[in-house]
Amino acid sequence: MVGESPLWFRRWPFAGLLLAATVGIVSASLLQVASTVFICVAAMAMGVWVWKRKTAWLLLSLAAAFGVLQVWQSREAPSALLAELAESPDLQVTAIGLISSPPRLLAKNRIRFELRTEDLEIQGRILKTRVKVAVTTTGEVPRCGDRVKIRGILERIPAPRNPGQFDVRRVMELRRITCEIKTSAGEGYAILERGAGLFLLRAAESCSKWMEATLREGISGDPVVCDLLAGMVLGATSDIPDALQDQFRETGTFHLFSVSGLHVGMIALILWQALRMAGAGRHAAVIAIIPALFFYALITGWKPSSIRAAAMTSIFLLGMISWRQPMAINSLCAAGFLILVQSTNELFNPGFQLSFVVVAGILLFAIPIRDGLRKKVQPDPFIPIPLWTRSQRWGHSCGEGLADAVSVSLAAWIGSLPLTIYYFHMVSLSSLLANLVIIPLAFGIMATAVLALSGGLISAAWAAVFNNANLALVKALILIVQAAASLPASSLLLGSADPAPVAVTLFDFADGGAVAVESGDRLWFLDCGSKRDFKNTLLPWMRERGRDSVDGIILSHGDARRMGGAVDLLGSGAPPLIVDSPLGDRSQSRKLLHEWLQKSGMPKSIQFAGDEIEINDVAKWKILHPPLGYNAGRADDKSLVVRLDTPRARVLFLSDSGPDTFRDLLQTCAEALVSDILVLGHHHSGIPPDAVFLDAVRPSFLVVSRRGEFSNAEPMDPGWVSMLRERGITLLQQDQAGAVLIRSTLAGFEMEGFLSGQKFRK
Repeated sequence: MVGESPLWFRRWPFAGLLLAATVGIVSASLLQVASTVFICVAAMAMGVWVWKRKTAWLLLSLAAAFGVLQVWQSREAPSALLAELAESPDLQVTAIGLISSPPRLLAKNRIRFELRTEDLEIQGRILKTRVKVAVTTTGEVPRCGDRVKIRGILERIPAPRNPGQFDVRRVMELRRITCEIKTSAGEGYAILERGAGLFLLRAAESCSKWMEATLREGISGDPVVCDLLAGMVLGATSDIPDALQDQFRETGTFHLFSVSGLHVGMIALILWQALRMAGAGRHAAVIAIIPALFFYALITGWKPSSIRAAAMTSIFLLGMISWRQPMAINSLCAAGFLILVQSTNELFNPGFQLSFVVVAGILLFAIPIRDGLRKKVQPDPFIPIPLWTRSQRWGHSCGEGLADAVSVSLAAWIGSLPLTIYYFHMVSLSSLLANLVIIPLAFGIMATAVLALSGGLISAAWAAVFNNANLALVKALILIVQAAASLPASSLLLGSADPAPVAVTLFDFADGGAVAVESGDRLWFLDCGSKRDFKNTLLPWMRERGRDSVDGIILSHGDARRMGGAVDLLGSGAPPLIVDSPLGDRSQSRKLLHEWLQKSGMPKSIQFAGDEIEINDVAKWKILHPPLGYNAGRADDKSLVVRLDTPRARVLFLSDSGPDTFRDLLQTCAEALVSDILVLGHHHSGIPPDAVFLDAVRPSFLVVSRRGEFSNAEPMDPGWVSMLRERGITLLQQDQAGAVLIRSTLAGFEMEGFLSGQKFRK
């Protein structure tokens, strides 16, 4: 007996295929079983489908097939096996392969790129395997498609060490890159052959560079406009000022820099008009446009949003020359299905998810919203249209146009809302209004940019003419975004604080430090890391907690790696209580902070040993050092030493103090040193607290911050570690534990290493 497919599957076949693929991928990720299990399920379901011809069995077979793909890509592919090998320390490897990404210049003359290996030698064994790895090296800057030889240490892509920190490992694993090769300075890297392969990628890289240079013709004196143009046309956002990026995010318009349907649709429309005007037939125009769209996706980084847009637009174009008009939802699902066939891990990519829910929201909600709004602007329905007055006709036309714009903006906002809250912990209210103006303006900017690129093929002067026209449009865009971002309640933060009575987060910043203390609705910082640490870790962490400002900050001393982010932190909200050391130093970071405080009219509080600062009724700070009249020569010896008192735990923070401070503390306030947890930085001498000092503190746990990658620190003294063990002190080294989370309750306290996952309770 032959079964008939259900009506919904006949109308939207790719919706069923996408659903089956999603179920298979998620099942494989959750169940953690071997691929043979999914192979057996796929074979059984296919056999039943051949017999029964029921759609459900076909979809089950497809789901199991995608389960096989997911297991192979995530756990059984060469990249996954390479990650297991990379867990071994100091693993020497030699790799020969083709550079498969544009090289990026990093600090200290380092270069980073991706390598598609051809030969991989590990511990004397030569593996003929093709796998992608990241490479960090120094030397001559190569190009895409160059064949190179790399000799260095194979390591796993590092996991995030702090809450709020961007998960580079996860993002790279989604692209099937699990390891990186690091070479020492001036060694282990050689270019074997220029332009040896990947010619399409090499051409895309050259085209991208030409496009970016052309878009700067005539307006290079305004770098912000140039960077925004490059971001909108090519998706390159690295050079856009951070403050401006934040304003685009707050107004919900950052999607302008994610090459997607807006960009691809414009390119398709312009190419269609140009080819038709040149006399090309419909079939010839479609055949020419489709590869051009995918090449544009390649130029802009081959991202899920651009691939989805190119695939969906191609399906619509094919429908234009076929007998059957494609359905929008089915075309969207077809694009998603094809992307998952290419890489099942894309299902877990936030960019992939946001790209699809926004388009799905527009397709599902825009027409009902539009129809509802149009009814509100309709003249009296009993008046025939020929009898409408001029004002009624004008009002009706404007109302319908406004209804169309509002419906698309609102539908996209509704579609993206759940994922925006989940990933970014915020809701942009101003985006509803901002997008009404910005989307049409963005169309004008994209169209003018295409004209500039077309003119650049003839002469740089022609490109400059159109670029100068775009200069005014982009500046108008910036003004609109800044105005929208400045509106009251432009965006709402929806994160939540830690439920513990007192929660302390010791962030892991190499050679620096920051400590966050949460208690009820209060948030305090002891130091705030460098400017980069604040931007990349502390600010995202605060948003996760639903905060955009702090109630107070204590700055232990003038080290830029401990207070470099202070201006950005203080400028993010209402003026907090600022506690500074009474001892002056030559710190440039402190000087800049004081100048900013004076300009902003913010006072600071100077505290000495014996002073107390109340956070709330369950937590307080106590200053232990320096005493009034104290003097020291080195900046580390001028550090504030503070103790945090919570219901069941005392935490003593020594910052970067050294032997002189330890002796002074023993002489002036030995009894006040007693604490459950001791947090230690790094004094310039490298001398840790001795037995006498530790016996005075009597800690149960000692947390030691991490040294930087380029510091000249000696390994920790085994004798000192042995002394800690003899005293029953548990040592947590942040180079192993990462950030340390402390939660103090009325019953006791617990500690957890963010990176290591170790937990301790008392």
